[in-house]
Amino acid sequence: MKQLFQKTPLWFLLIWIVGFMMIVFNMFQSNSGNINLLALLMINVANAIRVWKTERSLAITFLVVAALCLAYIFKYFYRYV
Repeated sequence: MKQLFQKTPLWFLLIWIVGFMMIVFNMFQSNSGNINLLALLMINVANAIRVWKTERSLAITFLVVAALCLAYIFKYFYRYV
C-alpha cells in the first residue's frame, strides 16, 4: 500500500477523492447522471495527465472518453436552446 501511494501523485489522489465523493453524493441525493459525468470527466483528464509520459496511447483513450462525457453534458444542457 505504501508503494502505491508513493507512485501516485498527491494532486491525482485529491482529484480522485473529490470525484468519488461526487459520485457517492449523487447516488444518495439526486438522480442526475450529469454529476456522475462531470466526476468521470475530471478523473479521466487527471488520469490522462498522470500517465501521459509513460503510456501515451492510454492517455489518449482517457481523453477521448472525457471528450465524449463533455459532449453528452453539452448536449443535455443545451438541448432546449
